[in-house]
Amino acid sequence: MNNGLTIRHEIDLMTLGDVLSKSGFFADSRQSFQAVVKVLAGQELGFGPVASMTGINIIKGRVTLSANLLAAAIKRSGRYTYRVVELSAQVCTLEFLEEGKLTGKETFTMEDAKRAGLQGENWTKYPKNMLFARAISNGAKFYCPDIFGGPVYTPDELGAVIDGETGEMIADDPEPPQIIPPSGDDRRIGGNPKDAPKTTPKAEMSAAALKPSEVDEIISYAMELRPDIKSPNHAAPSCLKALGISDWTDPFSGTVEDAKALVKARAEAKKPALIESGADADAAR
Repeated sequence: MNNGLTIRHEIDLMTLGDVLSKSGFFADSRQSFQAVVKVLAGQELGFGPVASMTGINIIKGRVTLSANLLAAAIKRSGRYTYRVVELSAQVCTLEFLEEGKLTGKETFTMEDAKRAGLQGENWTKYPKNMLFARAISNGAKFYCPDIFGGPVYTPDELGAVIDGETGEMIADDPEPPQIIPPSGDDRRIGGNPKDAPKTTPKAEMSAAALKPSEVDEIISYAMELRPDIKSPNHAAPSCLKALGISDWTDPFSGTVEDAKALVKARAEAKKPALIESGADADAAR
C-alpha cells in the first residue's frame, strides 16, 4: 500500500494565480492577473508555475527570463544547445549549436560591460555570473530566437535590479523605512516629528490609486533625489515603500505632493549610507 502524498493538479488557471499571488512569496506579483501572465509565459516555454514565478518577469511589457531559466530553455529545446568555451571574471565565451552543428559563438567581456556603462555591486561580486547572463542572452537572440518567439532579455537588460547569484529579479531595498500612522495633521517617517512632512488628514480625503501621470511624476522626482538610481524600474519599488503601498493600483490617502514629500524623506534617510559607500559622492559635493 502506497501511503505517499498524491498531488492532483485539478486547479484552474485563475485560481492558481490567486493562490500564487496571495502566498506572499512572489513580491512582484501582488495580483492574481500578474501571476497568471507569468505562468502563461512560462507555460509557452515548457516551465511549471513555480519556475515561471521565480524566473520570469514582465518588464516594460516584455517577457524577461533569468539567465538560469534562459539557459535551461535552450538546453531542453531538443534542437539547440550551448557549451561554455571560457568563463572567468574577465570574459565569457559560449558556442551555440543547432542539431549538433556549430552555428555561432558569443563572447562578452568586462570591457564590453564598461563600454555599455554596466556597473554596480553585482558586477563586482559576481562578474562570472553577470558575464554569462549577457553572453547567453545575446546568443539566444542571435542563434535561437525561435525558442522564445522573438528577442529575449534578462531582467537587468531592461534596468531591473537582480540577484547576482541567481539572475532573478529582486526588490530595490530589503527594508522599508519606519512609517508611523498619522496623528493630527502630520505623517511621520522615522526621525523627529517636527521635521515630518505635512499631509492632509485621512478623514478629509478619500483614498484612491494614483494616476499613471502622477506615478511617472513621483518616480522622476525620486530619480532627481537619488542620483545612484539609474532606471525607473529601480526607482519604482523604493517609491512604493516610501508611500507604504505594495502596488501602484493600491489606494493612497494623499496628494502627489504628499507622495513626493514621503519619497524625499526616504531619500534623505538613505543619503548618509550612500555617501559613506561612495555611491552618492557626486551629489554630496
